Amino acid sequence: MNKVLISVLGSDQPGIMAKVATVIKQHNGNIENLSQTLLDNAFGALLLVSLAEDDSAEKLQQSLQEQSQGMNLYIRVHPWQAEASDWYSNKRETQPYIVTAIGPDRQGLVAEIAGELFKHGVNITNIQAIFKGGKNPMDNLMVFEVDVPRATVMNDLRDALDAIAARLNLEISVQHRKIFESVSNILN
Repeated sequence: MNKVLISVLGSDQPGIMAKVATVIKQHNGNIENLSQTLLDNAFGALLLVSLAEDDSAEKLQQSLQEQSQGMNLYIRVHPWQAEASDWYSNKRETQPYIVTAIGPDRQGLVAEIAGELFKHGVNITNIQAIFKGGKNPMDNLMVFEVDVPRATVMNDLRDALDAIAARLNLEISVQHRKIFESVSNILN
């Protein structure tokens, strides 16, 4: 199979995914993975798609652009090789954790937390951040889904994040994903 990575960006409007998925279907493609999100009015999607060997990224790109005319979308189709990065190839066994941060908005929050996670060999697999501005801590939330190497000393990671929390007036919590999901289910 021939794989491609499709990125779609534009202003949110009905029908974006319908158009993209229909064109993929017309090319006898299969959506293997998909992540779509909205940030304010900005739409963004990444799709990993398998195509028939006789199809190409260029043909699919042309079809997607033709079928989405008038929607003002930025669509790019890239050939995808399943080559893993050095980190991924040498990936140690990891545990899934959720890091949440609540507190006043200020410049550099994501950089501070992401930088500290990096120092501890932690890989961020997903981030969601909602910044409404102002000093009401409940208006500003960041959720990092991360893979923590089993060799990481969790107390050291928590201490480092606690130091950031104290310096930036944040509440930061680190929970194993299973615990986070269990607590979330109880609260809902």
